[in-house]
Amino acid sequence: MVTKSKVWYLENFNFFSELDMEVRTFICQNTIMRSLDKNEAVYFQFDPSNSVYFLKEGKIRISKFAHTGEEFLVGILEKGEIFGESSITDNKYRKEAAIVEEAVTYCVMQQEKFRELLLMAPSLNLKFSQMLEEKLEKAQKRLQDMSCKNNQQRIIDFLKETAALSSKSPNGELVIDNSLTHQKIAQLTCTNRQEVSSVLSLLKRNKIIDYNRKTIKILKLHELQTS
Repeated sequence: MVTKSKVWYLENFNFFSELDMEVRTFICQNTIMRSLDKNEAVYFQFDPSNSVYFLKEGKIRISKFAHTGEEFLVGILEKGEIFGESSITDNKYRKEAAIVEEAVTYCVMQQEKFRELLLMAPSLNLKFSQMLEEKLEKAQKRLQDMSCKNNQQRIIDFLKETAALSSKSPNGELVIDNSLTHQKIAQLTCTNRQEVSSVLSLLKRNKIIDYNRKTIKILKLHELQTS
């Protein structure tokens, strides 16, 4: 039953699309499926880095913690994403923590088996390299934005980037899942909660967006893009 569940998840996991049955079987035989509830940790900062994780359902927040305990939110991961990949880049210990934001189901593969998997499937190796490059570019952009853009610009950019990954409603509006609190958006944009609330309220008054506790609707995409 567990193996069937893994196969079903693989078919719905973009990173593993177009793999032959031999590779899929290898993945199923060398992963362990787990589930955790909100605020439980997959791993902590400074834990040994020896596994790679495939997020099947739910959301994970990746955070770094200062010695004072202050949390710096690096990102929110959703289903279909890989995390813990630093184990493949020869980092012996975790540089961040992975904490459950919404109840998750994920698979774990030991680093040596993941290395073996990359050798078995050259196309997967290429995807993995591209993923690492994209994550690096995203981190570099975030640092650049902090020095070159003001708070309002960074919050609007966050909405633009999130909207680009969102689905459309029947009437053509882009709909963003509003599961992030204003505080989480503030952490992701290196701003503050009050500034996020102010910018969202301004955009709502100008009828560029509309939002409630569950969703943010982009009513006028062009005006948001030129904001």
